[in-house]
Amino acid sequence: MIRSGIRAEDGFQACSGKGRKFVKKNVIAGQIFSIVLMLIGAYVFYSGMAFRGNDKYFPMIIGGGMVIVSIWMLIEDMRTQKASIDLDKINFVAIGITIVALCIYILLFRKIGYVLSTILLGISIIGGLRYNSVKGIILWPTFMVLVIFVIFKILLKVPLPTVFL
Repeated sequence: MIRSGIRAEDGFQACSGKGRKFVKKNVIAGQIFSIVLMLIGAYVFYSGMAFRGNDKYFPMIIGGGMVIVSIWMLIEDMRTQKASIDLDKINFVAIGITIVALCIYILLFRKIGYVLSTILLGISIIGGLRYNSVKGIILWPTFMVLVIFVIFKILLKVPLPTVFL
């Protein structure tokens, strides 16, 4: 239903002000998310500058990319005033599992190496997202880690932190 240029499918309730407050809250949440992502990206970029040699380029590219994407998201959110985030559809449990998994990953990375720690990270995140197939939960992260390992270690000759290999 369209009234005064406001579409109900955009999250607005055409007859009440309550829907507009809800969408405004989602718009503000999207803008805050963009700003937080920008700050994290700037930190990753700045932290990467402290690395030596070629090791600094990967975090600097990731951080710079995060800053560019977050600026783009912020401009789009401010320009359109549409809610890019729907707080009711966010799975906060999955976000919590992912954050805990990433913290454990950071702690284990140097102790058990890239291969095992990244497989465990993938298993915990995919499992936390409630993927139904146990085989898929184990095989997808293992396959992806091994492909990345072959590309970097064997083809590009870039050393990855390993304990066993």
